[in-house]
Formats: sequence, structure tokens, C-alpha cells
Amino acid sequence: MARDLIPPPSPAGRPQPEGTPRLVELPPEPPPAAPAPAQPTGPLPPTGFRNRFGFLMGALAGVVVASSLVVAVVLSTTGGDPAVDEGLHPNWSKWHPSDTSIEGGVTEIARKVGAEYRHPDGKQLVDIKGGPLALEVLLRPAAGQIETIDGNTVIYELDGLGPGGSIKGGKVSEARHKVLQREALELSLYTFRYLPDVDSVVTVLPPRPPATAAPTATPANGVAAQPTPDPSSTRKAIFYRPGDLKQQLQVPLGVTVPAHAPTPDTLDAIEAKAIDTLTLSNLFDVSIPQPPGTTLVLDR
Repeated sequence: MARDLIPPPSPAGRPQPEGTPRLVELPPEPPPAAPAPAQPTGPLPPTGFRNRFGFLMGALAGVVVASSLVVAVVLSTTGGDPAVDEGLHPNWSKWHPSDTSIEGGVTEIARKVGAEYRHPDGKQLVDIKGGPLALEVLLRPAAGQIETIDGNTVIYELDGLGPGGSIKGGKVSEARHKVLQREALELSLYTFRYLPDVDSVVTVLPPRPPATAAPTATPANGVAAQPTPDPSSTRKAIFYRPGDLKQQLQVPLGVTVPAHAPTPDTLDAIEAKAIDTLTLSNLFDVSIPQPPGTTLVLDR
């Protein structure tokens, strides 16, 4: 409309003189826009965060390398031994059998342990024969029900090379019997630690030497006959299941049986008491069936 083109009154409130043309005040022109910055054509310069990002990546790589080294050290010290996952000590002994099967492992353990126990004169105390037991094992307590022992049982027999398996040479003594108990304990510990398929261990100790009876007459050759023990007579045996020695398998072997087995002459009272603590409650009478039968009975 026409009135829209009429300018507003003067700011001073004075009327405009007649004949003065009325002008329309236009808004000022906007300033010219600044030119856009030129885009770089070469490689971008490093930002201020480059060093910080590189430091973080280096630290992360260091953590990964350190973790790998820890895993490698653990595997090298445990040998990937699955028994460690069951709570057994990883560095349990310096020696271990190369064969973990029952047949091969038992033979190695028998040879290793047998060679360490000797008479005071240095001769080996007993020969050890070992292997899987094919007989059914029955445990007959002093009171209560007879128990059938299930699973794979290993048997070690200590042969003293004398009559009926008794120890040849040396002197019968309580100390010598405790040394034999220690030997049975060590055999069982090695077996449970390194042969995972074994469920129980029986170690048959040598019988006492036969008593020498005065001959009633001198034979023609002048040599008195030596009586031999009844091969089916009762002998002593030490019987273990893995749970019986669980605590001893969680600490190094040397804590339970120190290195360098004692002879009957060097066994001290402290170690003798420790041997009794770990063996007497597992000591049984065992009848070796003759002729070979199908059952091995352990009597409390």
C-alpha cells in the first residue's frame, strides 16, 4: 500500500519542510565474505595428540608382551602339568618318571627309590618289583564291614633277597623297619604324583628273617639246613589311597621325606616319629595267596 512507503516521523519530532522529497532509508550492505581457506594438498602435519596416542599404544603393547612372558614362565615351571589344576605342587620333586603309564612309570619309580635305601655298609637294602595288581583287593577293618577297593591298584613288593624275601644281611631292628616304612611312603608319593591313572598303592614289606633252629643231627655234608618261612604267611603292607597323602602332595617332596634316605644307623628320633605319623595308620597285615588266587586281603 502507498502508506507503507511513507517514512516514519523525524527522530527529533520536527516535521519535514514542504517540497522535500521523502527518501526511503535502505539498510547498509553486508561486508564482503572472507575467502575460504585453501585446502592443503600435501600430507597433514602431526597433531598435538600424536605423541600421546603413540605412548598409549606402546604401553598397551608392553602389557601384552608382559602377559605373554608370565604365561610362558608358568608353563615352563609347571610343564603344563594338569595335576597343578588339582592343587598339587608344581615343582614337587627334582626327579620324575619319563613314562606316566602304570606299567612304565611304576618300573622307573621302583628303580629310582630302591637305589636310595641302603644298609650301613652301602649295599642296597631291598630290590623292588612293581606293577599293576590284577587281584581284587579287600580291606577288612578291625570292626565293621569288609570294603572292596575299586579302581587301578599298584603293588610294590620289597624283596630283601634272603629266605622268603627277608632282608639278607644287616641286623633286625625297629629302626630298619621304620626305614622300610619310609621307603613305602616315598614309593606311594611318587606314584600318586606322577601316575594319574593310579587309584591306590599297596607296598608289601619284607618278612622277618626265619628263626634258626638248632639242628637235631648234622647232615652228611656238615652244613645245617636253614628253615625258610612259609611263603603264604602273613606279611606287613602299607596301603594308601590318594586322599591319604593329599597334604603331602601339595608341598615339595623334600618337606615330607628329605633327600638322602637314612640308613638304620642314621635314622634320628624326629624323623622316625614323622614316619610313624604317616604310615602306622595305613599299616596292614596282608596274606600273599599261594598259589596265586584272585583276592588280596588287607587286615587292619
